[in-house]
Amino acid sequence: MLEIMWREWKLLVHERAMVLFVLLFAATAYALLIGNLYKGGIVQNIPVAVCNLDDSALSREFMQMTAEADQYAFSGSLPNVETAEAQLAAGEIAAAVIIPPDFTEKYYRGETVTVAFLQDGSNTLQAGYALAPMQTVCAEFNQRYADFAARAQGTPTVSPAAVAMSMRTYGNATQSYLSFYMYGVMLMAAQIGMIMGFAMSVYEDLRQDFFYQNGIGKVLGAKILLYWFLSLLSVCMAIFILIALFDMPLRGAISQIILLAAAFLLAVEGLGGIAALYFKTRLALVQAMVFYTLPAFLLSGYIWPETGMVDVVKWISLLQPVHYALSDFRNLALTGSSPDYWLDVGILLGTGSIALVLLYAFLCWGKERNAAQGC
Repeated sequence: MLEIMWREWKLLVHERAMVLFVLLFAATAYALLIGNLYKGGIVQNIPVAVCNLDDSALSREFMQMTAEADQYAFSGSLPNVETAEAQLAAGEIAAAVIIPPDFTEKYYRGETVTVAFLQDGSNTLQAGYALAPMQTVCAEFNQRYADFAARAQGTPTVSPAAVAMSMRTYGNATQSYLSFYMYGVMLMAAQIGMIMGFAMSVYEDLRQDFFYQNGIGKVLGAKILLYWFLSLLSVCMAIFILIALFDMPLRGAISQIILLAAAFLLAVEGLGGIAALYFKTRLALVQAMVFYTLPAFLLSGYIWPETGMVDVVKWISLLQPVHYALSDFRNLALTGSSPDYWLDVGILLGTGSIALVLLYAFLCWGKERNAAQGC
């Protein structure tokens, strides 16, 4: 039995390194990644701006409390509601607080003052975290004045609910988790299919010398076009099903959505091909793909916003194609626009093109090396 165990150990070390890594370090690696992702416990540095239409000492005090609230990164004062809505649509802020022009007048009359809270609802997790500090600000402001009124003779009695809040959500107004979640899951499934199909095809034909027997450029070009087209067709069918059966919103231009999906799949295809050259066994290649899937989704910024990530996790996120596709795809679907769309499409197209050129170069180099060795 000891001899068999020794044999298995040598196979793991010399021929199944990826298997050994997964056995020994998969749980630890996941724990480190996810632990760092949720290390803060809450989303921090949420960009919030204030539109103070009253501009009185009392309203400026309320504005200052908002700016100093935990979890907020104060983005400054806005001149009007239209600017707040424009910045929300552009993704420059996650929420805006609108202080009405009669804030002080109503407050000192003991009437309820309603402060408007406008927020981007495309990320339901961030929207929930953005709302909570504002509720705390309102409660603390009311309590501060109630305590003052109790001590100061002649101060009008004001209800503890003197400052109320109304909420308006842009993009996914119902805060549906299905709308927030499904497009990202669909694209992750498309990524798995692309990597499995293209990487395994490159792996198998490389081991069987099919590239060298039939021409590297011809075989690789055919593979790239076929798997890219099939994966894009799969995404288009999935979008149709999500809209037809689940009434998912799709407010962006379909041409932009398809271009984003196409660029994303090209990047995934290129990186999958590079991975196929690295791994020595089919099992190691499959395990690497499975191992990568969950961290890729969680660290993409799709569910847990970048504002809540520690620096090391942000850098890991930037190395993945999903980082440049998932949030843009969701924003296009739910709000009709995404501020970083063209930049992200360019990054994905550049990544995919460079990776595929490198794949071709590595295959050519492998052919020359085999010829030099007399293989």
